[in-house]
Amino acid sequence: MSKCIIDGREVEFTPGQNLIEVAKKAGIDIPFFCYHPGLSVVAQCRMCAVEIEKMPKLQTACSTVAAEGMVVKTKSPRTAQNQKAVMEFLLINHPLDCPICDKSGECDLQDNSYRHGDLYSRYTEERRTYLDLDMGPVIQKNMNRCIHCTRCIRFGDEIAGIREMVALQRGNNTQISTVDGRALETDYAGNYADICPTGSLTVKDFRFKKRVWFLKKTSTVCEGCSRGCNMEIHQDANVIYRCIPRENMQINKYWLCDEGRFNFQYVNDENRVVAPMVNHSVSDWGLSIDQAKKVLMGKKIAVLVGSDLTQEEGSHLLEFLPKHFPGSPIFHFGTPGLNTAEKDGDADRILKRKSKTSNLHGLEKLGFQGFDKMPKEINAVLVIRGGRAILPDLKGLVAVGLGVFMAPQVEEFSVILPGTSFAEKDGTIVNYEGQAQRIRRAILPPGQCKGLSEVLMMWVNSKSSSGAA
Repeated sequence: MSKCIIDGREVEFTPGQNLIEVAKKAGIDIPFFCYHPGLSVVAQCRMCAVEIEKMPKLQTACSTVAAEGMVVKTKSPRTAQNQKAVMEFLLINHPLDCPICDKSGECDLQDNSYRHGDLYSRYTEERRTYLDLDMGPVIQKNMNRCIHCTRCIRFGDEIAGIREMVALQRGNNTQISTVDGRALETDYAGNYADICPTGSLTVKDFRFKKRVWFLKKTSTVCEGCSRGCNMEIHQDANVIYRCIPRENMQINKYWLCDEGRFNFQYVNDENRVVAPMVNHSVSDWGLSIDQAKKVLMGKKIAVLVGSDLTQEEGSHLLEFLPKHFPGSPIFHFGTPGLNTAEKDGDADRILKRKSKTSNLHGLEKLGFQGFDKMPKEINAVLVIRGGRAILPDLKGLVAVGLGVFMAPQVEEFSVILPGTSFAEKDGTIVNYEGQAQRIRRAILPPGQCKGLSEVLMMWVNSKSSSGAA
């Protein structure tokens, strides 16, 4: 394998890698702002300039490809002086917003200023100022904090496939804005805030809600569609504040769609049913399970299983249902008009899939059949869902719900047994490519919500007679 020398250390690299990636692999930090591994290289912030032997001028590490025998110095006096000069230049117009900025604590400008900047500024002139710019329902723009890295412009052009962010005017008057000041149109707008190295682009939903150093991070998988994008859940005091993408080059690379990013909001929704309910009134678990059995007894029952459940939950049901509901048909449901994995496909050219639940393909591998329409002889239904699967029309049927439900949905059910969402349990889901991934519990279930296995155990041990038809 090819080798070069960085700060006196011999480092192996793959031909074609730039110096930033080679150094990162060796644990050597080269500061940068405009570079992002998922975007094109523009080498315009100059922060990553390093000294290379036999080259008279400093070279930008992001645009310099490593070569055999190359000798690189990332901490030489010339390199350090350049970094100080760049930081001084970038901070000329930057406001002292760190105490109120949502990016504080995870800000590249903040970190690089501390590590590579100077203690003093020679700038005494009045700083430029702009009013905040509303960019639609997802993003708020603060131009005062912008350092003109153009990551946002390149993301729109190269990833989102829509040229909606542009640089207006030149030099000190340069402004980053949307075309004609219109709202952002892409379904991936949250990524603009993710890749912004300062607090210039922030997500409205998270704005001023919580300091990032208070947040506890859990690596998990998005339940928004059958792709299974990797992401992190950030929570504090059992409240989820945001979800951000987690790098996985085989599945979602560095990105996450807005639908998946904000899907978590139902988890802590004030309308969520978090206590057992019988005939629309709060009850206790014992009475609710007894009542569920009573309303189902003697009826022709169908069982609808949401394709937002995990493989483990599906396996539990395959063991439980034939014993306690013998002869009852069992179907999976989740996305209207898409009742089999064969109908699944790309919903856009980036990440989204047609199936709006994460484990459609996994449940079909377990043997669950898709729900098309209710058999005519059915007059009662047991619905089991994790919160994402969209409920079918249940009018005219006696219904018992087990899982995550909202208050407006209670009207359709005689009994509700509250369960856990994707953020409140561990388990496995299988994406459309057949890749099994683990979801992780980030928070505890609210109220009296219980995991599916616990509810099934309570059902089995209930003193009343079975709920089988």
